[in-house]
Amino acid sequence: MTQTAGRRKAAPAPQGSPVTTYYLLAAATTILILIGLAVVLSSSSIASIRSTGGNPWALFLVQFAALVVGLAALILGSRMPIKWWKRMTPLAFYGSLVLLVMVALAGVAVGGNRNWIRIAGFSLQPSELAKLGLALFLGLVLSQMRHQLTSLKAALVPGGIAVAAVLGLVLLGHDMGTAIVIAMIAAGAYWVAGLPARFFGLAGIVGALGAVVLLFQGESRTARINVWLADTCDAQADCMQQTQGLYSLASGGLWGLGPGQSRGKWGYLPASDNDYIFAIVGEEWGLIGTLMILIAFGMILVAVMRLVHRHRDPFVQITSAALGAWIVGQAFINIAVVLGLLPVFGVPLPLVSSGGSSLIASLAALGVLMAFARREPGAQEAFAARPSMIKRSIAVVSRGRRG
Repeated sequence: MTQTAGRRKAAPAPQGSPVTTYYLLAAATTILILIGLAVVLSSSSIASIRSTGGNPWALFLVQFAALVVGLAALILGSRMPIKWWKRMTPLAFYGSLVLLVMVALAGVAVGGNRNWIRIAGFSLQPSELAKLGLALFLGLVLSQMRHQLTSLKAALVPGGIAVAAVLGLVLLGHDMGTAIVIAMIAAGAYWVAGLPARFFGLAGIVGALGAVVLLFQGESRTARINVWLADTCDAQADCMQQTQGLYSLASGGLWGLGPGQSRGKWGYLPASDNDYIFAIVGEEWGLIGTLMILIAFGMILVAVMRLVHRHRDPFVQITSAALGAWIVGQAFINIAVVLGLLPVFGVPLPLVSSGGSSLIASLAALGVLMAFARREPGAQEAFAARPSMIKRSIAVVSRGRRG
């Protein structure tokens, strides 16, 4: 993605179909949801049996309920006009901040990270909602002041303060993986808004120093880095997750062992239904399944780039870049961890891993992107000119009867 919104001269008329962006998003979302449902059902079944005493469907039903909520958010959100999203931005951002404060005050720790709250018997991870709120907020404020981003003050107020607030609250819960994704969201938004490169260099130095401090403050973080850098380690202890993840991927071959046939899910591979679900995809669906995942995220990346380059509204351009950095960037981190290219960060694979909060937030974000795609220059006219599938079917049947 290039710096387009901040200082761009009149661009030539966009080429190609204006509805391609929308269909790319719809197709990619469908692929990821279907694969995710199948693999979550398989990988969570053993853990469900152990936790419930015999019910293999328990965790999957929770995921399915989250999918229903997330699809409702996607469908409704994709139908909303851009002006509506601009009006909803303050509510989305400040509401997520309030929830993050609640986590800091009375959060529940899971896996060493305090990033959950319980409301009316349900668990919620506000940091997932904060990703969406921050992306919208940065899109709104940076689009209004993109021509003033040559000064440090304009870069920090109010966008930089918002990023710092979200990062600070997330790091209070020791969730470094989510903090990295938040930083990627900010980088995507500021890059497309036109922030000068020297400020990215400064932010990179500050971020690197902060990361070093945080790494040495947590024993688990230091241990993960040491395991990742070590030439050899115990495959049954420190390296178990990394080793078993690679074993699962390798055992799938080209076509995989078949749906539900994973061996890693039987307790050999920790976090098989969330952080390491990509390994289960490779084991059960083989290289073909993993390539389908990569192609789907590639389709989302192409769709985001089309929105950045083809749309005329700076709010849409900047917000799309932020949302794309979140979804595609987080997918890259998750897959790189499974492949052993990065140390374990504990971030899920969007739309595929189990986790209700992540699934709902990711689907809501795609709903925003689809709303933008529906209002790409020329898209509304193109949609209006195409009869619906139902109308086409009725017309075909009617002609057949008359014939």
